Amino acid sequence: MAAVTGTAVVFVHGFLSSPAVWSRFADLLRADEDLPDVEPYPFGYESPLVRVHPLRRAPTIDVVADSLRTYLAHDLADSARLVLVSHSQGGLVIQRALARMLAENSDELARIRLVVMYACPNAGSDLGLPVRRLLLGGNPQEAELRPFHTAVLDAQRVVLHRLVAVPDPPVRLLVYAGESDRVVTPVSARSVWPEAGVVPGDHSTVIQPDSPRHRSYVVLRHALLALRAADGAGAPAGPGRPPPPAPADGSGELVDLLLAVPGMYDPAFRQQVYAMLPPAVQAQLPRNPVVRVELIGLTRVLVAYRHLGAGRALGAAVTALVPEHPALDNLLDRLAALDVPPGG
Repeated sequence: MAAVTGTAVVFVHGFLSSPAVWSRFADLLRADEDLPDVEPYPFGYESPLVRVHPLRRAPTIDVVADSLRTYLAHDLADSARLVLVSHSQGGLVIQRALARMLAENSDELARIRLVVMYACPNAGSDLGLPVRRLLLGGNPQEAELRPFHTAVLDAQRVVLHRLVAVPDPPVRLLVYAGESDRVVTPVSARSVWPEAGVVPGDHSTVIQPDSPRHRSYVVLRHALLALRAADGAGAPAGPGRPPPPAPADGSGELVDLLLAVPGMYDPAFRQQVYAMLPPAVQAQLPRNPVVRVELIGLTRVLVAYRHLGAGRALGAAVTALVPEHPALDNLLDRLAALDVPPGG
């Protein structure tokens, strides 16, 4: 096994699929001159339609999650940083693996820096459910793809509350829905996650980028560049794309300042604020019933779009709704500081 000195991007496929589905992503990453230290590693597992061999069975998601953990621990033992990217059911596999690491307080988490999930059935998929129950009732993987499966929700809750909705999260988790996906609807894919967006494609084409400009690849690329910047590796700011975001240090303090603004706990008030932001920023804003979780995601979006003056735009929006309030004194300075690039 060759040592990996940079970032290993581990791709996890979905139900009835295989590692080959990631070939376009892998080719784009290898050709990307701005990411010379990034190497793709497709992770495979068995996901058969039916299993007729008397001595074999389809592995459960728990078993696949443990297999992924073994792969990361041994096959990629020399990797300095790990990025996990999934499609569909692969996102459930990653969440299950993360939940188990958290339950064990495992050191494995230290290397995982970023998770990106495309079209993950976070709230399940009901497409063709009666037929699936009839024909695939014995498939343990299909069972967990049904809406609101208990094990899926339990793992999601652990990851959300112990890994994502914490001050300065050690792992950044991004989720993307396919805008024309009927298999996993955008509502299911985005679910409760604070950093959620939508990219072009249906359930299959959402992970088949046809060029480096395809949004499915662009969002992953930006996240990888941001990771390099956060680790001090630097990232060139080539033309035609926003500069990579710096880490949102002190985001918990900024969230506290935002929550001190009268009305910020009211979803309708926040919606009025968001409506005054640049359209590109609005498109990436998280929505979450837990206001602190939503605002933590908001701070990351503001940093990612500092080139549009997103921090100052938010300050102007809040000022327009709550003019001359004492809570704005420190908040406006902090928001303006977000628009200043590192070292600027």
